[in-house]
Amino acid sequence: MKKILHIINAMTPGGAEVLLANSLSSGGLSEHTENHLAFFMGPSYLLDRLDNKVTIHNLNYKGVTDVWQLLQRIKKIIVDYNIDIVHSHLNPAGLYAHLAMPKGVKHIHTLHTTYSMDKETTKTRLWLEKHLFLLKKSTNVILLSDFIKADFINAIPFKGKAFVLNNFVPDHFFELKTNDYNYHKKELKLIALGTLKPLKNFEYLIQVFQHLKAENISLDIYGAGNKAVYEQTIAKLGVKVNMMGHIKNTAAVICNYDLFIMPSKFEGFPLSVFEAMAAGLPAMLSDIKPLKSIVNEHAIYFSLNDEHQVAAILKDIYNGKININEQSRNAKKYALATVTRAQYIHNLLSIYESI
Repeated sequence: MKKILHIINAMTPGGAEVLLANSLSSGGLSEHTENHLAFFMGPSYLLDRLDNKVTIHNLNYKGVTDVWQLLQRIKKIIVDYNIDIVHSHLNPAGLYAHLAMPKGVKHIHTLHTTYSMDKETTKTRLWLEKHLFLLKKSTNVILLSDFIKADFINAIPFKGKAFVLNNFVPDHFFELKTNDYNYHKKELKLIALGTLKPLKNFEYLIQVFQHLKAENISLDIYGAGNKAVYEQTIAKLGVKVNMMGHIKNTAAVICNYDLFIMPSKFEGFPLSVFEAMAAGLPAMLSDIKPLKSIVNEHAIYFSLNDEHQVAAILKDIYNGKININEQSRNAKKYALATVTRAQYIHNLLSIYESI
């Protein structure tokens, strides 16, 4: 049984962190590999999801002045536990894992973003990652879609091995049952999920809802972050939008809604979209290339430059002019064919064998 060290910046909730925790939960990777999880800082409730066979290492990283000591702690774990493969996630975890790697140990890194569109990682970190790690011939990377792989290879002169591996949705989402939307009830309830930050673009949805005051259409936004600035705008405009705060278990609420909506300016492979699809909830997404490349025809797409167009689409759904029920059924079939955990683990194990 191979020994795998998974390294990530933190275990505070986010797409990459949730994916990693779910892959290491009971019945997952631990059935096939011996797993260690190391994170720089930020433990959270996600650790409670892990199989009890996973060994946890909190590296207690204290910042840039602690980098050398951090590298030594990573190397010590690799040596002491005779690790076969290090699997890193996010920047700078990938770079630090590379710098700490003893000879003879294999390393693979998952890029969770569309590389050329990454506006969140600092330019310094991107430069260091590129020149000290990604441009090495020995580098192995996992990309979340064919589009993201093409974008990455076009962005830098990559000479290593690049694999495509879709994210996955926990099995219990497929067991959820949502009701068909009935426009005769004259109510349309929307849900949006994501951290409250500019790239998620929730401000745009609030502006859209200015044009929906006459209709019984509402939006609940779930996500960690500062709600106050959004709530001020909502109160000023008098729109039917609610800031619900962070939620640990989206499966507990997602079936209470008629439509999932995502207005992001930038995404990699967002789990929340596929969780909605797996549950049978129709999706309405911004028309950015990363989303269209992974969801294909299984969503309604809208412009990020035309509030009136978005409002018009929602009015047509509300009035029964757009049938979202057939879309939701096809989307669930698509999710079953592409984003189950069993598929993810099978493909990941194949990648481990290939490096």
